[in-house]
Amino acid sequence: MRRALGIACILALTGSAARAQQRSGGDSLADLDLEQLARVKITSVSRAPESVGQAMAAVFVISQEDIRRAGVTSLPEALRLAPGLQVERLGAQNWSITSRGFADFTTNKLLVLIDGRAVYSPLFAGVFWDSQLLPLDDVERIEVILGPGGVLWGSNAVNGVINVITRAATSTTGGLLAVRAGTEQHINTSARYGVPLGGSGALRVYGNYLDREPIELADGSDAEDAWQSGSGGFRMDLDAGPRSHFTVQGDAYRASSEQTVREALPDPPFARMVTGPVDLSGFNVLGRWSRQTGEASDIQLQVYFDRAIRDQQPSVGRTAVNIGDIELQHRFKVGRRHSIVWGAGYRIGDGGLDGTFTTALDPAQRTTHLGMAYLRDDIELVPERVALSVGSKVEWNSYTGIELQPGVRLRWTPGSGHTFWGALSSPVRSPSRLDTDIRFIAGGFATSPPTYLEVRGNPDFESERLVEAELGYRGELSPRVSLDLSGYYGWYDRLRSLTPGAAFAEDGHVVQPVTITNFGTGHSAGGTAAIIWRPATRMQVRASYTFLDMADTLDAEAAAGTTTNVNPGLSPEHQAGLSFYASLPAGVSVTLTGRYTSPLRNPRVGPYAEADARLGWSPSSRLTIAMVGRDLLQRRHAEFAGGHYLPRRAELQATWRF
Repeated sequence: MRRALGIACILALTGSAARAQQRSGGDSLADLDLEQLARVKITSVSRAPESVGQAMAAVFVISQEDIRRAGVTSLPEALRLAPGLQVERLGAQNWSITSRGFADFTTNKLLVLIDGRAVYSPLFAGVFWDSQLLPLDDVERIEVILGPGGVLWGSNAVNGVINVITRAATSTTGGLLAVRAGTEQHINTSARYGVPLGGSGALRVYGNYLDREPIELADGSDAEDAWQSGSGGFRMDLDAGPRSHFTVQGDAYRASSEQTVREALPDPPFARMVTGPVDLSGFNVLGRWSRQTGEASDIQLQVYFDRAIRDQQPSVGRTAVNIGDIELQHRFKVGRRHSIVWGAGYRIGDGGLDGTFTTALDPAQRTTHLGMAYLRDDIELVPERVALSVGSKVEWNSYTGIELQPGVRLRWTPGSGHTFWGALSSPVRSPSRLDTDIRFIAGGFATSPPTYLEVRGNPDFESERLVEAELGYRGELSPRVSLDLSGYYGWYDRLRSLTPGAAFAEDGHVVQPVTITNFGTGHSAGGTAAIIWRPATRMQVRASYTFLDMADTLDAEAAAGTTTNVNPGLSPEHQAGLSFYASLPAGVSVTLTGRYTSPLRNPRVGPYAEADARLGWSPSSRLTIAMVGRDLLQRRHAEFAGGHYLPRRAELQATWRF
């Protein structure tokens, strides 16, 4: 059935393309020449508009056109387009995404923002990717920073920052209907409509629905993780005079699936595999006011509220988390050489877990507080040649008190089109409730009386700290070739570890406690090279390579039996990517992408190479039809630990703008 659908879609598309008479108009970010690409403005590195070419960090931009031309339909799939990120799929809806190592089922050293709203969970300081259901048609760009961002973004911006920036409502007036169907996604549809609000702004609303089939297990059986989700939201942008701007936006979602998990039991056999439901729901609302106070100065106030509920029976139980956040930022110049950004904010989190025998939090409910202030000064030492950036963020959190996150960056521009930069940073990963409050039954033993192995949180858990040095180069080797190089070495301290304690009797059982501690240390070294070649107008080739050397050790003061809670074997040593795009006559476009990942060592997951392809046709500026193939080189392959296998897939996509 899948093969027949794929062949039918290809025939339908190629037959239509042969009859095409007209291409969609308008240049895009992907059609810019290399000099223009270097001047594209970003904001994530310095919290101020600056060109990619002048940024003092390893930063890559995924544009709306990159997303459209790749045919991706989810945020994790779009992040595969960024060099240096490790993006691995764990099932129908779960992903492991990280930068510069420390991959896991629950990664916690990568900060992800959507329009300035942090989407990490305070339960484990990571991201639930299955609940990030924003429509990619509304994304303006995704700015990806490889490396520390703690000076401006604070705790958890340790190994990288992902900042998703959606389009203003004023640029999305009119309607859009997108329908996608294929061998894995039974249906994936989204609709959007935007209306102008007089001459001062606009409003858009959207809705999405997705029905995805389950992933296969190693033996070919069904993983029973079929996924259905629905989401909707709005964004309103208003100008209040020539210098002030208001944005109000919000989203709501609901999703459901199933999971097959290990459930701990109080008596022999102590565990069993069971299938249970996964139900997600939540909403968020954000308001932002900004005012231009000068040619290079502005002030911004942002407030948001986020509520997320997860019900995962019988493994974890039901969690409900509420987050409220307010932040003020001010940017201005002092004289001719100093550009200063400072800000302050406060975040409150309230939530808890209705746990199970396997997993619980103690206390079940907790309210946490985070106060923050930051200052960064960009100093032009030699006009248009040498610049220095110094700054720090100071945070106070409910777990460890005051945390300082300093950093310094230097840029040298010896000539037009060439930039060298270096940085020294020291961000932290602040504790979460998984570190301080968790109670997890990891296993049982048929002794007399029975023995439990119980992992317990540590209320004295300290923040994990990184000290990292970086060097980079970004430049144009010729009018058609550009190169981006970055390398780093990082020293990690106070990493999470597990320390066994003395066994004791409780309720007719023996409990062997294992406490979460801070005795882990380690290093991470490597780099990323990315090259863009424009052999002809409306044709582009991109290639990238990422190397990682990562190791973990124990502090000399660690007690006997302590082990690190870091697994370097889940991060590949080598990754490579290659993509080709061409815009052909008659509105036809072709995109080919390939990727290679070296083996994961523990547990062993073999190396794999895969390729995706998209053939698109735009008979007019309003209609686009595309055929997309995913993971075409193998019938199926695994990407991460857990035994889930991804099949070869085909999908037909149609987008109509009205």
